[in-house]
Amino acid sequence: MLSDLGPFETPGNDLIPREGLRHDLFRHRTVIALLDAACLPGLPERLESREIPAVSLFQGDLTQKLRDVAPYLVQMDTDGALMRDFVNDSDVPWAMWPKRPGILILAELDLPALQKHFRRLLRVRTDGGTFFFRFWEQASALAYFDALADSEDRGRWFYPREGGQIGALLVPDVRADGLRVFSAGGPRPDTRPWESRPFTLHPPELAALRDTRIQENIQQMIALMLRTFPDRASSLPAGQLEKRVRRSVSRAAEFGIRQRGNAFRLAAWDLHSDDVFEAVDPGKELRRILHAEMLEEDKMRLLAERLAQLGPAND
Repeated sequence: MLSDLGPFETPGNDLIPREGLRHDLFRHRTVIALLDAACLPGLPERLESREIPAVSLFQGDLTQKLRDVAPYLVQMDTDGALMRDFVNDSDVPWAMWPKRPGILILAELDLPALQKHFRRLLRVRTDGGTFFFRFWEQASALAYFDALADSEDRGRWFYPREGGQIGALLVPDVRADGLRVFSAGGPRPDTRPWESRPFTLHPPELAALRDTRIQENIQQMIALMLRTFPDRASSLPAGQLEKRVRRSVSRAAEFGIRQRGNAFRLAAWDLHSDDVFEAVDPGKELRRILHAEMLEEDKMRLLAERLAQLGPAND
């Protein structure tokens, strides 16, 4: 019962160790998972073959069109095979933990009720417009719910409009090897001001999500650098590779280069220079191109052409 959440009754930074998850949740018996098929190839077929109750968060034509990449609400037996797969961190194909599969939900609501509730949260407003919100992604969820801790808007996640309550959201934290617990913190309140307001990302939440996305991109670039240029990247002193990649990404943004692939390419050019890559050009043509007002794709093409002119070592 959700009235017995044990140590997770109040909001905070509780962590359930991955290894102890099934034991800690055993009294709940049934837990709902929000699993991302985009990260778990073959998930729909797996659910169907095992006859596990599940519903997609997408509806209408998208249910079939995006079947293999949709988020699914799945009924999990805490002592069942799917839960064991969820916490499995090995390299076997059915292990979910390394693939950042989604989040767990402690709720006394059935799948259709949760589907209706969470579908309202798929789109969120910001000053820049309305966006699709993949709130079940690990990095985004951790950053967002931390930023939401002191906001009354957090209630919209735990108290569905139609009634009932979500007791807690459990978000995997791979670095801590456990699940962070974000709890409702109390029974359903009599007044719920968020119900009269559109779902909006406020500046602190938006900043947290942006910072997290930047950090994720930086770490992915570093990993790619080490795989692509192992000798050059690993020769740098500890911490220098991250420092240089961060500087390169910041430089790319200043020059209007925002696509991750292009930012990585600029970072690779910087990595193979003693300072910044444009310094290798005695005619300063690279610098002129970087500062020019033009489409990003045109800028990258001209930079590559100029580097080729300067010699293979600079390309």
